[in-house]
Amino acid sequence: MKLIHTSDWHLGKVVNEYSMLEDQRYFLDRLTEFIKQQQADALLIAGDLFDRSVPAAEAVELADQVLCRIVEEAGVPVLAIAGNHDSPERLAFANRLYEHSGLYVEGSVHIPLRRVELSDRHGPVVFTLLPYLEPAEARALYPDQEIKTYHDAYRAVLEDPENAPDPSKRNVLIAHGFFSYMSEDGKDYTPVLSESEVSVGGSDLVNARLFDAYDYVALGHLHAPQKLGKDTIRYAGSLLKYSVDEAFQKKSIVTVELGQKGETALSFTSFKPLRDIRVISGTVEELCVRENQEELPLDDYVFAKLTDKQPVMDAIGKLRAVFPNIMGLSYEEYQPQRQTLLSTREIKAKSADELFRLFYRDMTGEQLDGEQQKVVLQVLDKAQDELL
Repeated sequence: MKLIHTSDWHLGKVVNEYSMLEDQRYFLDRLTEFIKQQQADALLIAGDLFDRSVPAAEAVELADQVLCRIVEEAGVPVLAIAGNHDSPERLAFANRLYEHSGLYVEGSVHIPLRRVELSDRHGPVVFTLLPYLEPAEARALYPDQEIKTYHDAYRAVLEDPENAPDPSKRNVLIAHGFFSYMSEDGKDYTPVLSESEVSVGGSDLVNARLFDAYDYVALGHLHAPQKLGKDTIRYAGSLLKYSVDEAFQKKSIVTVELGQKGETALSFTSFKPLRDIRVISGTVEELCVRENQEELPLDDYVFAKLTDKQPVMDAIGKLRAVFPNIMGLSYEEYQPQRQTLLSTREIKAKSADELFRLFYRDMTGEQLDGEQQKVVLQVLDKAQDELL
């Protein structure tokens, strides 16, 4: 059985005030064609289909179009769960009705966990759908157990005999959350987090050894594609780069081929996005020379790390003339000095050229030389004459 594992679509995402909807539509068109070409048996979406619990109408429309093409036109079942960005109730609306067409969506955790069974020439494959789960939800399901942490919550659900996988069948788990893997020999395989993915002291980490009984575990939540402890427990990563700190990640789609029980093969496919997110570096003058940028698309989303020694007037405007989708900039070498704080009385007691010398020193960390002081005095004299 051939499965396509994806997660973290984040439809409707806005990055640095740029809507990613057009980029998402472009990518999903290619994903749909890939699913058809591969003659896949199912598409897995491991949470965060949308970026917000109340998604924009355009994001809902895009999801509707893509899922219809995959389920109805291509005839490929889709199995999806809610992530922490999704609204469980909205995502699961009419889910029992949709399953008759091959769209299986689970928004909340119910006991027993929802299972979907598909078959191939080797027999049945059982998919267990485990949406994002918080300790408070688990305490409501298991009031007699002491559940304080996320690990307690997931352990309560997965160690419930009602949710135990049948060892005679091939089993796939679809889950969403922060997971690490503590092996039997004590090795801790902690996942790679982006700067925007913060685990609060590890309190929300769940030991993925709870998943050992499954033949493949399709995870969602972290945007960097990666495995946890073993090849068959894996984060697919987000479809696209959704922040500057993801600029150096290589996104990919996971193809999972299940043979007989115990036989699992993985392959990874990357698609060229409509516009990449990348970081550029240099002075404003260097970056604004179009000939220096010939090898890379100018309409990519870029963040500029400037090496200028001093701030450049309207640097963002100059760069936007070359990079229309610039997302921001930072100065890597210029560090403003601590500003001199003066009282109103002290300001009034100083001349204009004295105030400018202090300002120049605060901004550059250097003192005006003799020639520069002459220029400042000439400018101030001219300004004074124009005022009279």
